[in-house]
Amino acid sequence: MSWYIFAFVVLIVSLLLISRFFTPKYSKRVSIIKELKQLDFNDGKASAYKFTALARELELSDREKRLFEDIFEMLKEYKYRPISKKLDRNVIARIEIFIQSVE
Repeated sequence: MSWYIFAFVVLIVSLLLISRFFTPKYSKRVSIIKELKQLDFNDGKASAYKFTALARELELSDREKRLFEDIFEMLKEYKYRPISKKLDRNVIARIEIFIQSVE
């Protein structure tokens, strides 16, 4: 009788470990990149703040940090204006390059 209980406990523990091993893990980086891809560039101020907040949450390599710093400097003119305008094509292109580099 005790062997049956022992075998049952071993079976349950092994099933729990196997299910934990095969369940997909939540990736914060993937969700941040997904949000970056969905940015609306028509509202310059909102997209500038959103891009900055999301990009700061990522762990960046040296190259990506330099790209971010360049974009950050470009976005300052959109952030601190009372009236927001659409982002410039050059800024949008840089943001898209940044998103491709972090993927």
